[in-house]
Amino acid sequence: MRYKLLIILTAFFSSIYANDGAYFFSGNQLIPTTETDIIVSKEILTLKKIRNQFIEVTVYYEFYNPGNEKEIIVGFEAFAPEGDVNGAPKNGKHPYMRDFTVNLNNEILKYNVSYVNDTLYSKNGKIQSFDLNTFEGVKSGNSIEFFYVYHFKAFFKKGLNIIKHTYNYDISGGIGYNYNFEYILTAANRWGNNQIDDFTLIIDNGEFETFNIKKSFFEDNSDWLINGIGKKKNFSDYGQESVKFYIQKGNIIFHKENFKPTGELFVSSIHNFENSNYIPFSYYSQGRISEPTTDFEKKTLRNLPFARRGYVFNNKDLQNFYEKLDWYIPNPNYTPDVSILTEREKIWIKTYK
Repeated sequence: MRYKLLIILTAFFSSIYANDGAYFFSGNQLIPTTETDIIVSKEILTLKKIRNQFIEVTVYYEFYNPGNEKEIIVGFEAFAPEGDVNGAPKNGKHPYMRDFTVNLNNEILKYNVSYVNDTLYSKNGKIQSFDLNTFEGVKSGNSIEFFYVYHFKAFFKKGLNIIKHTYNYDISGGIGYNYNFEYILTAANRWGNNQIDDFTLIIDNGEFETFNIKKSFFEDNSDWLINGIGKKKNFSDYGQESVKFYIQKGNIIFHKENFKPTGELFVSSIHNFENSNYIPFSYYSQGRISEPTTDFEKKTLRNLPFARRGYVFNNKDLQNFYEKLDWYIPNPNYTPDVSILTEREKIWIKTYK
């Protein structure tokens, strides 16, 4: 027997600060509205920032259906951007979300995009959409009065079902932030088992990056594994308890069995200058460093690429300076080699010669 059911997939909320405003791409993960028996046995969520321009979102789900086979309508919600951007559709789709795909049990599914203007847009398993051409609300500019639903029919067989879901969304930076984003985790509690039996979160923000994760669904930095070179510390981010990560290379991993999330994932990368002598770790913050006024300041900037990699300086003044920076990780085995630096860093060194 086949049944129809609406599942709302809202896979990501992100608040991304532009130079003169902000735009928001909001939602959360797979949510059932009436389902009570299908369980989430595994989820692997991977977020990968590419060239500081967009984030690849990949979600791998294993669902277990203990009952009869079902035909389900699945939807991915994406709220329209807000701020100093145009949130109107591009080619009928969300203007900042690209390359949407969904694969169920090794079958690529077709999808449609609908426009809805309230959260009660489903009835009897059908999307209640409106015609954008006849919509009386705002439909262009930076105040869009509707949101997008990418929806498709999914056939859940009895037993194990695997969904693989991907998309990219664009990011931008501003005065206070390089980027920040949120992923709604608590939606997982609405499935039949009220949890994710086996949950893994992998975040790859690139090399030489500093970012914070709010302690909203975990208790301590020991819950995170650094898969590569880096360090972490407890941190208060505007009064909110967080963990600050300094990653030279690799990614970070959070794994939990019988995961019942009590909060959402908040990640932020702030242009944080703790004092006038502070030099940031990230490539994407170094452009905000003040020009040097002394020979020593010039020397510290020239040696930044080597300090990032943990070089132990023979010059005591340089060594003392970098040891005071929170991101510095000394590596006695590292030998400076300009030829293997990034092109960005080679230009940086030439600037301060």
